[in-house]
Amino acid sequence: MNNKKPKDRLYPNGFEEEFNEILPKPKDDELSLLKKFNHKLGVYLTPNDTDITENERKRKIGVIITIFILLTLIISSYYFLIYEPGQKELSLEKTTKINELHEYYTGALATSPNEMALENEIKNGKDIGEIERIDIIGPATKDWKSYHHKSIKSNIDKYNRTMAVYSNESKNVIMSQNDATKIVNENDARILSKIKFEKPNTVSVPVLVSRLQAGAGLVNVGSIVDIYSNLNDTGEELNTTNTNPDISGCTVLSIMRYEENGEVDSEYSKSKMTVHGNSTNPQENSRKFSSNVLEMIKGSIMNGYNEKETFELLKNYGIKLSNYERQINLGDLDAQYMLLIETPQDKVNFMLNNMDNIVLTIPTTNAPDWMINEISSTYD
Repeated sequence: MNNKKPKDRLYPNGFEEEFNEILPKPKDDELSLLKKFNHKLGVYLTPNDTDITENERKRKIGVIITIFILLTLIISSYYFLIYEPGQKELSLEKTTKINELHEYYTGALATSPNEMALENEIKNGKDIGEIERIDIIGPATKDWKSYHHKSIKSNIDKYNRTMAVYSNESKNVIMSQNDATKIVNENDARILSKIKFEKPNTVSVPVLVSRLQAGAGLVNVGSIVDIYSNLNDTGEELNTTNTNPDISGCTVLSIMRYEENGEVDSEYSKSKMTVHGNSTNPQENSRKFSSNVLEMIKGSIMNGYNEKETFELLKNYGIKLSNYERQINLGDLDAQYMLLIETPQDKVNFMLNNMDNIVLTIPTTNAPDWMINEISSTYD
């Protein structure tokens, strides 16, 4: 009796002998499972060489189509519901971050190596969290401070001043080197990216203004003033929400009142009547003073008076008069003033064209002593 197993394509010759040499001979049920698995695998991998039924073929095709449809649905759902929205959100975050980068790295720092490195880091970001963690303010602030400190030193005039030009406010501010350095040290890239420092290019502009326009007549030589205008270049009223001065940090170089303010003709009289019975004793004490301040100066120049004593007597006569008027709450409101004001050269035409509309204000940060005393006493 021949017990040799029939030839099976899925059970090649020599398989059993080689398998027995490597591992112990498996049990019949284990061998049966192995042959069944080998057969099923052969059905799917070599359908042409294995005899399968029509139902098996249809079932196999159906399984393949079902798997393909499921994979298509899963991939499509992932793409449209997760991947594509995520990519759009990531792209929007990158665009926002790059816009922020270009806002702070502008002007002189537009081609900074740090700007290029940060832009590449943003573009190569893989997720939103990574983009959000990229710090722009810190590096930009450090770069701007380094740049401005050098710029201040190279843009100092012979009076140790520089001029800050604010690009977003269209104003110029003349200040000392120390004040400019303080501004740089106390601000970050949000402010520093909108400032540049230039060497002051100024001229002295004479303007004839009313007392109201001249800071109530209380500005003095050396006062630092801001200049506003209530009209624009077309003669229309300005928007009252505009709180920025047209010119800031101007220096008053000289100030003159009209000559009539120096004409003095005063008389002080005090009388007293004493009665003793039928005797009446009237008493009167009167003082009269008449002078012309300008004529006294002229007389001293011509050696009519002691020039040094006369000058000491009349020095700061105008500002003293304004101060006393302030203290007694009574003054010449019709007085006019000729001021000589140091102004940036590009603002000269503005000053001349708006002479009737400009108003000089005294910032409290540069307030005179009397103003500081009044404010301090009020809050103390």
